[in-house]
Amino acid sequence: MLLIGLLPATLALTPLWRVQAVDLTGCTGLPSEVTAQLEGLVGRPALAVSPAFVRRQLEVWPEISAVEVQLELPGTLRVTARATEPAGSVPVGDRWHAVTRAGELAGAVDLPVEPVLEGVRHRPAELRHALAVAERVRRSTGATVQTVRQITPSDLEVRVLAAGGEQPFVLHVRADATAGELFWCDRIARGEATAPWADLRWDNRVVLGGAR
Repeated sequence: MLLIGLLPATLALTPLWRVQAVDLTGCTGLPSEVTAQLEGLVGRPALAVSPAFVRRQLEVWPEISAVEVQLELPGTLRVTARATEPAGSVPVGDRWHAVTRAGELAGAVDLPVEPVLEGVRHRPAELRHALAVAERVRRSTGATVQTVRQITPSDLEVRVLAAGGEQPFVLHVRADATAGELFWCDRIARGEATAPWADLRWDNRVVLGGAR
């Protein structure tokens, strides 16, 4: 009977419940205008704020990989976001912007994230392709890919640093792996490469320069 008696009072108070605070966790990578919009929900009727809607609005940003939104009555909106792990970065002016695995720009970063993509147009398909070339060379050499520089669509300069190495290898590769690339990258993986520069864009030859 007590619960039945409290129900009308609870329903009467429902319109008075408003968002009193917005608790943001992991949202520092979002544009300031987005976080300002979230904080602007303070004062709104709590039951008029849809956590699902707020989550969908944040999930569209490349900087965010996952979002959890909870409305804790009487008035706290908790938003917890997990930042997208950068797959690389591109130079923009005198700064760097992160690039996601999907080839999307994901906001400025204080330091470059390897591989740094140079000379690649900031289009998702082209950024994804440059990342795929970097990953291909990384797997075949076992080395860290520092940069991928697109010179022409059929000439990408990839700079790699082998574990324990002091000087990087500079490799010129095509969009797709050639027999020459597979041969020389295997030599790097085995620690048998002696030339710091190699043009690997052919199946029937490897051009080497600057023997160590």
